[in-house]
Amino acid sequence: MLILDLLLEAANYSPDRYGHDQMDFDVNLAKNRPKTSEILRLQKRIVRLKTLAKQYKRSECARDALIAISNIASTVSCPDDFYEGVHNHLKQLVSADNFFVAWVCPKTGKIEIPFYRDQKDNCTNYYDSDTLSDVLESGLTGYVLKTAKPFLGNKETLSQLIKEKKITKQGSSCRSWLGTPIMKQDKAVGVVVIQSYTEEDSYAQPEIELMSFICQHIAGMTERLKQNTQLEKAISMRTKELVLAYNELKQEINERSNAEKLQKSLFDIASLCSAKTEDNDFYQELYKILNQLIDAKNCYISLHDPISNSLYFPFHSTKQKQSNPNGRPFADGLTEYLIKHKKPLILTHQDIQRMINDKKIFQSTPYCLNTQEIKQWMAVPLHIHHKVRGALVLHHSDEDTEFQAKDLDILKFVSQHIARAIERKEAIEATQKNCIELERQVEIRTNELATANQELEKEIQRRKHVELQLIYDAKHDPLTSLPNRSMFMERLKQAINHIKRHPEDCFALIFIDLDKFKLINDTLGHLEGDRFLVETADRLKLCVRQNDTLGRLGGDEFVVILDGTQGKNNAIEIADRILQLLSQPYTLNHHKFYSSASIGIAISDANTQSSEAILKDADAAMYLAKSKGRGRYVIHQPITIASVKTTSKTT
Repeated sequence: MLILDLLLEAANYSPDRYGHDQMDFDVNLAKNRPKTSEILRLQKRIVRLKTLAKQYKRSECARDALIAISNIASTVSCPDDFYEGVHNHLKQLVSADNFFVAWVCPKTGKIEIPFYRDQKDNCTNYYDSDTLSDVLESGLTGYVLKTAKPFLGNKETLSQLIKEKKITKQGSSCRSWLGTPIMKQDKAVGVVVIQSYTEEDSYAQPEIELMSFICQHIAGMTERLKQNTQLEKAISMRTKELVLAYNELKQEINERSNAEKLQKSLFDIASLCSAKTEDNDFYQELYKILNQLIDAKNCYISLHDPISNSLYFPFHSTKQKQSNPNGRPFADGLTEYLIKHKKPLILTHQDIQRMINDKKIFQSTPYCLNTQEIKQWMAVPLHIHHKVRGALVLHHSDEDTEFQAKDLDILKFVSQHIARAIERKEAIEATQKNCIELERQVEIRTNELATANQELEKEIQRRKHVELQLIYDAKHDPLTSLPNRSMFMERLKQAINHIKRHPEDCFALIFIDLDKFKLINDTLGHLEGDRFLVETADRLKLCVRQNDTLGRLGGDEFVVILDGTQGKNNAIEIADRILQLLSQPYTLNHHKFYSSASIGIAISDANTQSSEAILKDADAAMYLAKSKGRGRYVIHQPITIASVKTTSKTT
């Protein structure tokens, strides 16, 4: 019970109630205190309760202020009102007479101050925007933006930062300075600053927490206002688009309403353009349709002939009569002026007189069509084949009649159909002329091509013959017309490849060396020697079959590939026939001359792998035949050839 009374007494304690008479309070307590330790404990509790009461009261004030700030953040429509409200409520909690907000502009990167309150300085009046940004960036504001952390400093810490050249001194010296960053996506985009110039007002951790809370609301308020601004801008833009769409729709409805009125007439014009009518009938029907749309009692069509450089009138109508006036040289009349400038025109009587006075028209061309009486003249150029080739003209002399812009639009449309009809007419005439000319040119060209084809065919045949001759010459001996070494070796490789694929087949290679050929060359001359080789080649051709290959390797060496032989008997038969024919006398230089040949034969087998090897075997057999007395043949046998080589070495 005693402790409860003491707690109530402490809770109700105030300086006004008790004053400073601590003595009486201690005496009253002494009457009820049984122990000194109990008194000390209760005194400490009383002090703690007083502190809690003050903190509670401060927290209650802070809560109310923060609620008010939150309400302001959700209701204001512009940042200035929000900053002013925050400043007023903040002054109820801390010493915030010196308060400002700084933002980094997302576009320029410059530091801006939208709200500033200070008892001593007003930097917004001292500097322009660029200089102010540089000053803030080099000071504590820039320091907080760089670190992105709250900074609480006093006079000593500020002096230390200046000494370390982390900041530069700006403005009046303060006793306490607190800057809290405004964060957006972990990046400092602004700073809220409060500062004090007196010793009594200082800041601590509660003020840092309070300012951090305010910075969160500032960031949220800014984002909300940004979204609201974007929304308002989008709404405004959309509203303008809708208004524009409405106006366009309204205009389109009006245009369609007018178009419906013109639809039948324009359809008639289109039908007239596609119908096959004579020129006079076409222009008369066109005039009737045009007269239903516009006052076209006075109308004419003029065309420019670029070849003769003259102007002629295929159609002309006035109130009095319809006639086609005579043409005239292309000069400086009103029609010529329109054709030269290639633009539609609506001219009044005053405009025409002004152009005459300015010497733009009718300087060499005489007045025509009662020009002096014309009150209004409207014309559009006729674009024929993408060039201005003429004009469609309306004019009147009535004071009550006036051509409007819509009349000019109708005239433009009609002029397109007239130009199209003229194009079609000229195209038909040109097509007929072109057909006749084309037939003539085709006939001439056909004859020329026939002649050229004959010559070309002859040239192709000649070149084919030359090409075949070149191929033949490249693979045949020029003297005997037999396959040369290159072609023969190619045939030999083919034969070897064949027996590799078909081991059951075989072929024979006959190597022929003429005897006494050197003697003929030395005694009778090379010419007779060539005749000897040619006749020998002819005799050898009689000895071989069609599927065999007879070739000349060079000099007096001939070779034969006997394809598809059934062993050595076929080769022996051919060799005997060769020896028999070559032993017959030759007539050289009116003298009979006898010759013979040494023949080596090589038969292919499973061990035959290359053309060089089998040719070498046949050559060795030929030398063996020559060593045995010439005029004979020897079939290659490895043992025999080896013994011959040994005998030759011994000798």
